[in-house]
Amino acid sequence: MKYARWIFFGVSFGYNFALGIYLKDFFLLSTTLQVFYLLSFLTTFFLLVEIKSKAMRTVIFVLLALIFCINFAYAVYCRRVFPFLAMISLAIVIIYFSAFADGTRKDNLLTKIYVLTLLALISVLLFSAYFFVYKQDDVSITNGQATLWDTKTEKLADEICDDCDSDEEKVKSIYSWIIHNFEYEYECEPVVQYFNVRKTLSTQKGICYDFAHLFAALCRSQDIPCYVVDGTKYDNANYHHTWNRVYFEGAWWNTDVTFDTIQTRKRGQLYGLRSLGNNAFVEDAEYIITRIY
Repeated sequence: MKYARWIFFGVSFGYNFALGIYLKDFFLLSTTLQVFYLLSFLTTFFLLVEIKSKAMRTVIFVLLALIFCINFAYAVYCRRVFPFLAMISLAIVIIYFSAFADGTRKDNLLTKIYVLTLLALISVLLFSAYFFVYKQDDVSITNGQATLWDTKTEKLADEICDDCDSDEEKVKSIYSWIIHNFEYEYECEPVVQYFNVRKTLSTQKGICYDFAHLFAALCRSQDIPCYVVDGTKYDNANYHHTWNRVYFEGAWWNTDVTFDTIQTRKRGQLYGLRSLGNNAFVEDAEYIITRIY
């Protein structure tokens, strides 16, 4: 096809442009998401030039494979859907080079410079993506791994904490706001759990995973360290639960907003906030902790 390259470029560029518009409120606050989006978007620009040599196309395929791997790792490790959306752009580029690009002639100098510059930039982004997934020093304040929030979420947190003068007051205001405004979704049985802040806030329903990450998102957006904790019951390995550990006033505190959301509806005894001292990683009395993040 004479115009295949331009058709594929148009489709890939349009797809990434639409994806960027949809996620723009997240990009403003999440460096992690910016990096993964650029990895998706920049691969489109390989389609702008006619790459003739087999060696250059092989290098591009290797780079695309690395991008695919880091996206897949990010999606699985951090339970994020976005990397799978980004893989669609990669697939468009791979299909073009597999089905339509041919020839074994040499690339001209400008093409080589263009492609090598693009390869170098994407390589830097790949290293950054690896850093954001696995090497962050303090995930308790991270935006972009399993817990992800946007500008609207941050504005909401500002409103909830408007009259607060300390981190303790902010945490208690966020805690109280969640347990009084949300309902546990008993009929929800997700095959894959991932946190969607827009869905959780719009439906005002969710399961423990949703509420724990919402609590973490609101706290972290106020620069308050907060971990999400996954665990299973000591006497029932099939019973999974997610809760939080939050830091204020020089100590870490255990809290279970899901349990207290249910108890608020039943007018039962609340779990509240229970001090853990200065260690966020102590064992739990009820659950075997499988992950703190």
